[in-house]
Amino acid sequence: MSTLDKSKVDYSVYLVTGRELLPPGVDYYESLERCLAHGHVTVVQIREKDAETNEFLEIAKKSLAICDKYSVPMLINDNLSVCLSLPERVGLHIGQEDIPVSEARRILGDKRLLGISVKTIEQAAKARQEGFADYAGVGPCYGTQSKAGITEDKVIGISGAQKIVAELARGTRRMPCVLIGGLNQKTAARTLFGATSSDNAPDGIAVISAIVARADSDKAAEELAHIVRAYKVGLDASASIYDTWGLSSAFALPPELNANAHDAEWYKNAAADLLGLHRQGVHGPPLIQTITSHVSSTMSANLALAFSASPIMSHEAAEAADLSRAVGALVLNIGTISPASREGMYVAGTSANRNLKPVVLDPVGGGATQFRKDVVRGILNHTQVTLLKGNAAELASIAGKSDEVQSRGVDSGAGQLKDPVGLVRHLARTERCLVLLSGKTDYLTDGETVIASTNGHPLLGAITGSGCALGVTVATGLAAACNKAKDEEPAISLGNTMVAHGKVDLLVGALMGLLGMTIASEKAARRDDVKGPGTFIAALQDELAAVSPEDIRAHAQLEVVP
Repeated sequence: MSTLDKSKVDYSVYLVTGRELLPPGVDYYESLERCLAHGHVTVVQIREKDAETNEFLEIAKKSLAICDKYSVPMLINDNLSVCLSLPERVGLHIGQEDIPVSEARRILGDKRLLGISVKTIEQAAKARQEGFADYAGVGPCYGTQSKAGITEDKVIGISGAQKIVAELARGTRRMPCVLIGGLNQKTAARTLFGATSSDNAPDGIAVISAIVARADSDKAAEELAHIVRAYKVGLDASASIYDTWGLSSAFALPPELNANAHDAEWYKNAAADLLGLHRQGVHGPPLIQTITSHVSSTMSANLALAFSASPIMSHEAAEAADLSRAVGALVLNIGTISPASREGMYVAGTSANRNLKPVVLDPVGGGATQFRKDVVRGILNHTQVTLLKGNAAELASIAGKSDEVQSRGVDSGAGQLKDPVGLVRHLARTERCLVLLSGKTDYLTDGETVIASTNGHPLLGAITGSGCALGVTVATGLAAACNKAKDEEPAISLGNTMVAHGKVDLLVGALMGLLGMTIASEKAARRDDVKGPGTFIAALQDELAAVSPEDIRAHAQLEVVP
């Protein structure tokens, strides 16, 4: 093979070499062959920061022989002369500070694969419009071992990656892209999903130390390949838009599984049916790990028990990974935040993602201080949240619309939004999760369907911790949806458990948790023994323990908003 069919390049796992990162005693060529041998690495870029041209060329020739053996495309990083000294099937990747991409294309000709690094929307737009490069490397998403001095201001983060990836699909030409910078077995899944939007999706991940720094490079490559495959399979659970993106249509969602076209009565009955299955406890009470405010911890635990769940209120990072294998769902609540709880949230969140467990984030007072804003964004950057729950002030802050609502503190009210439906849809699509806006009217969405619920009694706002406890009942609903799916189809990808589509219907699960709490509050407030907030708390616990599928069918006040 003298040339490469550029249209057939699979960018799923793009290995950038780095001999300086090899473990002691590991041979570079043996490591390279080991990680290519089983088809897990799909592209190789030879990167030599310190080698002279002759040495670089010798390394590249030997590397090419290994890549050719396993039919893996190879590129050279930055060095045009080395690239030109090799057959036309070898491509070149350049950065923004290297030779202009137009000049590189002129010298290389049309047959060689040419990639370019982009880290801003403007660079992405220019690369796509000019059309000289065949693909883009988007990053750095995080700091890396391979490039010292990457400070926070130079890291684009997940939200930045999503915007850049979307830009690469504007107009009539979609430019393939890989995410790069700090991608590894812990961060890859979250970053892939976070960089995905309704406009575009990454084609893969580019890694260095996640493979090179491992003595078992074959195992490292296999782990990453599994993550990317699970991600691509999971995309069909959130949207059948592969054809739009120019990706494989083999993962398109069958029309009969598209759950976006139901009316309010269907959702009411689906939530009631799920509650019935949950109360039967075939799989036992789901364990709900909750890292929450010490002010609301007792109420959250008691209401979890009342809702047929088993609470564990642990924020210890040391046990978070082990707990993640057993929990049904995880709640992250920043009501009272400390260094220990932040560390626990980080480990628990990433562990939940790896073990395909739903994660609820309650950004209590998220818009009140810069500290809280930073904590929330940090969680969203390292954990793929399944459901984001908050009042208008908290969600507006995350969406960058704080001017619409003022937050007074962790107990700030819902306030007024000009367009609550638009806000929740926008957040759900941006953060790739369910969103629950709590208030006089609750809005729950997966980014497409928006369900408005007017259930709930004002006494909920007169007690401390009811909002935090709602996060726990919603998490219980998500766990119940996953338990229901166990009897139908096991969760095989992040797409099954991170978004509200497919056979694991998390939108219905979240609705079950919302209605359980709000209908129980109405029943509690009507009791003769309830005289005010104090007696209401005990009654709420009693009524949540008793709320039934029949209560949901009789009392749910829902509307599917156009």
